[in-house]
Amino acid sequence: MRSTLWIACCLLLFAACKKSETTPPERIVPDQPETPVAIPATPEMTAQLAKADAKDGAVDKVVHRCAGCNLGMDGKALFPLAVGEYTMHFCKPKCLELFRKDAQKELLALKIPD
Repeated sequence: MRSTLWIACCLLLFAACKKSETTPPERIVPDQPETPVAIPATPEMTAQLAKADAKDGAVDKVVHRCAGCNLGMDGKALFPLAVGEYTMHFCKPKCLELFRKDAQKELLALKIPD
């Protein structure tokens, strides 16, 4: 009887120490737009931004198409980058980070389709 009681206690203790459920991972996409990082623009960068801005049909100093995807898809206001007087929207954090690291290099290399 003592051994049965001992085994029962050990099983209860083991069950109580069971690993709790893990919390779900953090959301990758934020609910609110990030505060745009301000990057100064050279005249060459501003010229590229003006061309990119015109691609969506509205010249409003907002590049709505994702420059990380060569302006091939829409960007999101959740992933902004302020470059000079322009705000760029990116489709995902990866594209935003690419331009954040070296905006001048990436902008000057951007092939803006006609």
